[in-house]
Amino acid sequence: MKVNWASHVPRFEQVKQIIRQFIRDNNLRPGDPLPSEREWARKLRVSQMTVNRAFKELEREGVVTRLVGRGTFVLNAHPQPSIALRHHLTFVFRFANIAENLEQNLYYGPVFQGAQSALAELGCPVQFWKIGFDQLSSLPVEGLTQRAFLFFAPTDDALPTLKSWWEVGVPFVVIGASWNDVELPCVDSDNFNAAVEVVKFLAKLGHRRIALVVGNRRVPNNRDRYEGFLAGMRCCSLSAHNEWLIESEFTSTLTEASVQQLREILKSRRRPTAIFAAGYHLAAGTLKCAKELGLKVPEDLSIVAFDDPPSAGYLDPPLTTVRQPLAELGRRGVFKLIAILEGWQESLVEKLATELIVRASTAPPAQK
Repeated sequence: MKVNWASHVPRFEQVKQIIRQFIRDNNLRPGDPLPSEREWARKLRVSQMTVNRAFKELEREGVVTRLVGRGTFVLNAHPQPSIALRHHLTFVFRFANIAENLEQNLYYGPVFQGAQSALAELGCPVQFWKIGFDQLSSLPVEGLTQRAFLFFAPTDDALPTLKSWWEVGVPFVVIGASWNDVELPCVDSDNFNAAVEVVKFLAKLGHRRIALVVGNRRVPNNRDRYEGFLAGMRCCSLSAHNEWLIESEFTSTLTEASVQQLREILKSRRRPTAIFAAGYHLAAGTLKCAKELGLKVPEDLSIVAFDDPPSAGYLDPPLTTVRQPLAELGRRGVFKLIAILEGWQESLVEKLATELIVRASTAPPAQK
């Protein structure tokens, strides 16, 4: 039994699974004692806080009970199946081919791993629908109330269908997207405030000329990062020049037109000293463009990316990034869906905090 430190699944979640396995392997019954938090922490080489969170979750799920001054005991080694087991859970992705390449996808892969770990605990069957969101409206609503859906990062095109399904009682949760003016069950990263914090970070370094490279804003995440960038610029009393707001027609990569626009502003005499590229592939394209123009990063140009795959730390230079809690998005999406199915009262929209990972692609601007 050990925790995989390289896994996208949160450590406390792995500890939960290890404790469950320990109960099964040792045929423990209700009332049997479990090792203390301190013993688990020492055995698994994790913090006691991580073990404490795992036990709190197991207590909430009815697996263990904790008695003050006495310890932790098995409450129910085989809890009753959730009502969710009577619903066939279905994953729906933005494009049909994503399900076939989940492990290679830097965004969907970790989110899916988090969802899978939660589903494994619950014993829920899952069916993969290899369909795109543009096909949703063709599905008959009749009979769908006995299914439950997890929608991964839909665009605005899917919104009318999602609204109509929610109104007629089809149970679902959207993971990786949310809308300020629409009440739908969503678990999302706090993209808006993440972008605000990026601008504040760059401004604190001394940057006053900051540009934005963002994907198509029909994707809610891109729109939130765009609006967060503008809010951050206002907060820091900085001007957001229209020509420095580069929006690609693609959702997560640069088009030829956006590359050309980027080249023009980087070749100008009074060019930006920093760029927030609001997507990992957008940042990689920005870095490539800067190098082709002979600019040094970060000496001539600082770059901040959004998303933090392992490769971000191995680029030249290693990228400063905004890290999303991707596995936790998947995990929270599953438990929110279970809450909906079981009639628990929860807020519809849940936004998870991000983390700024500072590396060598950012530095104070050169003095000129």
